[in-house]
Amino acid sequence: MDKGASIFLAGLLLLAPTLSAKDPDFALPPPLTDCYEHASAAAPAMAEPDPFLQRMLRYANLAVKHRVNGLASYYSTFFDGRKTANGEIYRNGKYSAAHLTLPLGTWVEVRARATGRKLRLRVNDRGPYAKKFCLDLSQAAAHFLGVDVARDRHVDVRIIALPGEEPLPEDVQWPDETEQQVATASVSPRS
Repeated sequence: MDKGASIFLAGLLLLAPTLSAKDPDFALPPPLTDCYEHASAAAPAMAEPDPFLQRMLRYANLAVKHRVNGLASYYSTFFDGRKTANGEIYRNGKYSAAHLTLPLGTWVEVRARATGRKLRLRVNDRGPYAKKFCLDLSQAAAHFLGVDVARDRHVDVRIIALPGEEPLPEDVQWPDETEQQVATASVSPRS
């Protein structure tokens, strides 16, 4: 804007109150105080987002920050009866897991790639400290999943609850499972 136009605009703004006082027909428009109310009333009401979907998205964001898929190891019998990182006593016969970075008390669902078995357990310790492993399982959990004898020790870990939350129900469909079901349904032969 050039200098002359800005001076004219400034002068007009300064004279506006005096013009409205001298001329009763001249009035400034009312201030826009409730412009947002009109806009929100005209806008259609948005549906409430699904709480399970919100939780799954939050858990997926957390899983991206932490290494959750990879090889699983299991505890030695040496650790039976010792304290874990959160103060609980470790037992070989109970289901538990250790992860280096996930918050203690996080519930995870672990699926062994070799056997396809799933198990829900809580992270209550830190480890494994060997770089090639992502999760340390109790001996009972490793035996149930088949990780203790399988040649392939890869596991897929899915976060199902953070500390203080109830784990997601087992029947909740995860987005990737739904996509797999749609893909297999579209590939199946027609009769």
